[in-house]
Amino acid sequence: MLPQRINLIAYSTLAVIICYIDRVNISVAIIPMQEQFGWSDSQVGFIFSSFYLGYMLTMALGGYLSDKFGGKRVLGWGVVLWSIFTILTPLAAHNGFFALFFIRILMGIGEGVTFPAWHSLYARWIPFSERARSVAITNSAIPIGTIFGLVVTPIIILNLGWQWAFYLYGGLGFIWYFFWKIRLFLALFKHFSTS
Repeated sequence: MLPQRINLIAYSTLAVIICYIDRVNISVAIIPMQEQFGWSDSQVGFIFSSFYLGYMLTMALGGYLSDKFGGKRVLGWGVVLWSIFTILTPLAAHNGFFALFFIRILMGIGEGVTFPAWHSLYARWIPFSERARSVAITNSAIPIGTIFGLVVTPIIILNLGWQWAFYLYGGLGFIWYFFWKIRLFLALFKHFSTS
């Protein structure tokens, strides 16, 4: 059985990978979306920037919530929220530019808590002597998720359609959350059974 801090690093790193896959997939999917819906280049720019409106709102809030309620809960619910809005992206796009703009803001709100939450967890659970290496490992998930999203999304779009990039990637977040909750449950069970 792996030490809890190794599990924490592994799950946090996976969350960041999924975060960046979900964040960048629209960079590829926007090409067929723009063609289908007839958006102007300015509208595409607003769609891209809308994510960061939400993201900015919850960066500081994510740190506060992590300190108040625990980074485990905040990270878990952040992944669930952004996964929901990733899955809803095709529905929003079919309902118009403003619906998609709004969904991207909500997705940014979900993703904005990610980094404050896992940094809060590391501050509590990772020994100081291991913290820099742990942060470096988790930050390496940024280019991994970005590259994965930019390479795999075109394959999904060509074979299944652009909508499926959002459905499949959003589903990854729910799979992650399922195992995250099991890990937390097993850790609590072990703690209380040995008390």
